[in-house]
Amino acid sequence: MKKKTTSIFELKRQCKQRHALCFFSCALLFLIGISAYSQNVAAPTYFDRGLEAQNAEKWYLASQHFLEAINENPAYYDAYLHLAQCSYQLGEFELCLDQLVLAEKYAKDSSDVNNLRGMTYIALGEFSEARGIFERVLKKAPNNVDAHFGLAELDLFDGRITGAEKQYSEILKRQTLNRKALLSLALVSAELKKFDKAEHYVKQAIGNYSSEAEVHYFAAMIYAMKNDLTAAEKRCRIAVELDGNYDKAYELLAKIQFERGFYEEVIPICDFRIGRDRNLTSAWYLKGASEYELGRFENALTTWTQGLAISPDDEIMRVALEILVNKTVPLEDPRRRNWALYHITSAHECESRYDSVGAAYEYQRALKLDPSNEVARMAFAEILELHGMHESYLEQLLFILQNRALLAENGGASNASPFEQTRINDTIEAYTDLLSDSLAKKWNVEPFYLDKTRWNIGIYYVPSTVNQIHVKNNAIAADFAADIFTGIASASISTKVARVSGFGDAYQKARSSGLDYFVILSIDETARDVTLDYAFYSGRTGNKLFENSLYATANMRYTNVFRRFRSEVLERLTVRGRVIARNGKILLSDIGRSENMREGAAFAVVRKNAVRTASKGMGVSYGNDDVLGTFTITTCGEEVSEGTLDFDGFYDRVNTGDELVLISLPTDEKDTSPESALQTVSENPVSSAPQATVSGEPVSGRALSSLAAPRRVPSFIDLIRSIY
Repeated sequence: MKKKTTSIFELKRQCKQRHALCFFSCALLFLIGISAYSQNVAAPTYFDRGLEAQNAEKWYLASQHFLEAINENPAYYDAYLHLAQCSYQLGEFELCLDQLVLAEKYAKDSSDVNNLRGMTYIALGEFSEARGIFERVLKKAPNNVDAHFGLAELDLFDGRITGAEKQYSEILKRQTLNRKALLSLALVSAELKKFDKAEHYVKQAIGNYSSEAEVHYFAAMIYAMKNDLTAAEKRCRIAVELDGNYDKAYELLAKIQFERGFYEEVIPICDFRIGRDRNLTSAWYLKGASEYELGRFENALTTWTQGLAISPDDEIMRVALEILVNKTVPLEDPRRRNWALYHITSAHECESRYDSVGAAYEYQRALKLDPSNEVARMAFAEILELHGMHESYLEQLLFILQNRALLAENGGASNASPFEQTRINDTIEAYTDLLSDSLAKKWNVEPFYLDKTRWNIGIYYVPSTVNQIHVKNNAIAADFAADIFTGIASASISTKVARVSGFGDAYQKARSSGLDYFVILSIDETARDVTLDYAFYSGRTGNKLFENSLYATANMRYTNVFRRFRSEVLERLTVRGRVIARNGKILLSDIGRSENMREGAAFAVVRKNAVRTASKGMGVSYGNDDVLGTFTITTCGEEVSEGTLDFDGFYDRVNTGDELVLISLPTDEKDTSPESALQTVSENPVSSAPQATVSGEPVSGRALSSLAAPRRVPSFIDLIRSIY
């Protein structure tokens, strides 16, 4: 058989094919290698950039780099973990938990993942779950410092500051130079007034981390808590020298200079911060506060108005502005209408939620700023009518009519249409006729001009510390607490605001001024919540009668916490009145449905000026010889009531001006009339009247507010949590 031969050309062709295949295979392997190398190099590069941004507390930029690293390497555990850390710092706690689930796919039962999950649960308020996580981590790894940090934070939230102090000490036993532990322990020690220990830990931190601006910042904070403002200023200046972009250090420096009274130095610092970022609400507030202290009230009004345009929900700045407006700006100033607009808008929002009490409060705030505002006054009048307060409703309409007449006399013109003018005239005519037989008309008295002051109360405060978001927040809180007791109706409480150094100073001021009671209050705030602590004392004996800690969060938290404060005080003050007229055994008193009275209410008639506060507990006391008889309401009007007198003894010794003290208030569970609804304080939009009997028992049908303090979130916890 003939053997097959291959030509030289065929051999060359086959050789070229083999060379081409070999070259293609090598090229393919090379490209795969280059791609893998590029991926392995790119992902760590992005990760390193993320770490750099994270260490500079640039959370958004760091998140971007970590996401880029994950895009290059979807199984990158460290990138997922650090991305979750950034989400935690940005307050995106739900997102943080989701990212931790992804990280856990590539590192089962990681202590780092569990510790961050525990901290996230703390931020979400799920404290029991967080504690369980940290305890499991420590059971597996007793020397895990992050778990100790978590337990320390839980102890702080539970109010066990000494427990947190112990946890931080445990960390230092394991890591003697742990920066976060040193600073945290210094802050906790300062909060416990252990300033020698606090300074010891601060000096340790500075000695080992002198090049870090954050260490000097927290040192300044601790020296400020110690009231060593000179040392605090020094540390702040070092912090901004080390990091010229450290805004928190500039803010603290301005607060320290404010506390030292160097207001002229504060304003340029605030302007510098505003120049860098106009959205810095704290800079606008602090600048306005400095201008206020310098007596530049117009400048302060302008600054705070600009600040509120940027951050309209800064309630403390708004309260400060409104207090200044009511002290210094004439009633006819057209700017008042713009300042009142915020409360009118808030009232409309309350009405959309069917919250008539909240709407009434907002309309009253608007009318304090702009009494001639027809929109607010008409809306407030309609709420009064809705609650059956027809006399008060008519009074508001008459005010509108008088204001229009005054405006016309001065050459102005009302915005009301002819139809609206006719409607209000017809309404006034109808209600005037309807109320022609009211008690006020029958006795020929003007109830809205009666002096209904029942109590004189001092509202005292101690100066705020620089670790608060708003300087002077205690002073503003005291002014607001005093202001919130007044309303459109006659107020029953006269308040006097003063700064005090402590209880002794407050008691001396209250007793020398002849006040019935006094309150010492303080406010603590974080970016998310506010806590009002107050203690209520007898002005005569100095005995502490009750105290409470009121906590609020979410929107309108500042307003809500003070409205609760007002309710708690009112429901403990004895209902009192006066005899303002008499006809035989028929008496007229200056108390009515606006003060939650009704037919059948019984009062002791006590000689004028013989009623005084009780020696122990709430309530009042008077001598048996000073009791002149018993007054029982038979007809109850809105602001005045008529009733019968049963006098004690053979002689009738009752005169106008004698006092009435509530003994009992009947209840009728079957009464479902609109007037009966007013017996509940929370449903009465204008109530600023006492709500208790002679012994201090509430008459509103509600139990006294619980005195159990809510879970505190002290502002210094935010400081500790911000240590990075």
